Amino acid sequence: MKPKILVLERSADLADIIREAAEGIDPSVEVIACNRVGAVSDVLHQQGPFTVLFAGPSLASRSGLRRLAALHEECPATSIVLAFTDRPDASLREIVQAGADDILRLPFDQDDLVIALERALDIGGRRLEGVTPKAQPGVIPFPTSPAVPTQAQVFTVSSATGGCGKTFMATNMALFLARHTGKKVVLVDLDLQFGEVSTALRLRPNYTIYDALHRDGDDEDFEFAEHLDEFLVPHEGGFSVLAAPKDPAEADRIGPADVTRILDVLRSHCDYLVVDTPAALTEIVLAAFDVSEHLFSLATVDLPSVRNLGVFLQTLDKLRIPSDNISLILNKAERDVGLDIGQITRLFPQGFKAILPYAKEVSRSINMGMPVLASDPTAEVSRKLAACLLEYLPDAERAKANEGFEQPVKNQGRFKLFGRSLHMAAGNAS
Repeated sequence: MKPKILVLERSADLADIIREAAEGIDPSVEVIACNRVGAVSDVLHQQGPFTVLFAGPSLASRSGLRRLAALHEECPATSIVLAFTDRPDASLREIVQAGADDILRLPFDQDDLVIALERALDIGGRRLEGVTPKAQPGVIPFPTSPAVPTQAQVFTVSSATGGCGKTFMATNMALFLARHTGKKVVLVDLDLQFGEVSTALRLRPNYTIYDALHRDGDDEDFEFAEHLDEFLVPHEGGFSVLAAPKDPAEADRIGPADVTRILDVLRSHCDYLVVDTPAALTEIVLAAFDVSEHLFSLATVDLPSVRNLGVFLQTLDKLRIPSDNISLILNKAERDVGLDIGQITRLFPQGFKAILPYAKEVSRSINMGMPVLASDPTAEVSRKLAACLLEYLPDAERAKANEGFEQPVKNQGRFKLFGRSLHMAAGNAS
């Protein structure tokens, strides 16, 4: 069997380094790069088995090490090598549980790298030799063709400062995707202490994410995937919600690995997953970032929010989260507040995906329990938000939405959801 090395790191540079070193050891070694931690299970099952898993410095956090520990349990034959720039902010126990056979420090000494790869290829090769599902019942078999369900696209909404409108953005995004695609959309409230999604949507959930995890831990026969309808609360906008815990104290009993497990299950059972997060960069928030294709970061027109957005982006860059996946939203924009919007936009050369005005329609929509895109689709804030979100629709659905741009508004009801009126409004948004 041809040896394979999977390089798990957000930056593509590490894979190039490993590929060059591996060619000098054995030209037949195949090196495959995976730059999204959330996609690694798919790669393992579709292209494995792998002789070596080489984990880069973005996995050197506690949430990353927990992810590696889960992968080690899933694929115990694969040899794991961990590379880090600074010593992992974790205990020796957590590093050991990650299953690392070797640890290297960046930048690499070439001789050390070659020795580590030779050793890992030897260890992994001997472990995989003759391994079959019958001989190793604890090993998950690797199918010859993909047998993994299609994973949902994940949209995560974040900010470095509270009060920027994350819940507003997340609820409207969930409704927009559901109404325009007709597919299954789930909104997860990961603001575990003070989540506001249920309140903003006037929902009364019987169970929360805490209940799902607590029951999963207490009942060995319980499978969250088989009881989704029990824990997801439907909203009349066409999407479902997994609510935050009712008691803030319950948040302390939910860790990054729990969040990853819940999100992985949901990704396999819906088409779009929208995640609302707290104003922080905790391990739990980073666990959500790891599985996200699209990350939205919000700020408002005030000095602390703008400053914190800059620090937030610098931190994400240090964590090697690709900037291409990050979209900036300036929310509650007002003039004559002592801070010029033009000055703010010049501070962020990547630009803002949308600049949304301060609008009383948003407060009214929250009090009604209906996202503003549905309660007042012709409001300026709705038009600009719809224009921002249109690009995330599949081509066919986007083309269908564009067909209504020139159509007049007729018989607009109080709760009309994404009729021609919204399509026209989105097309006229500036």
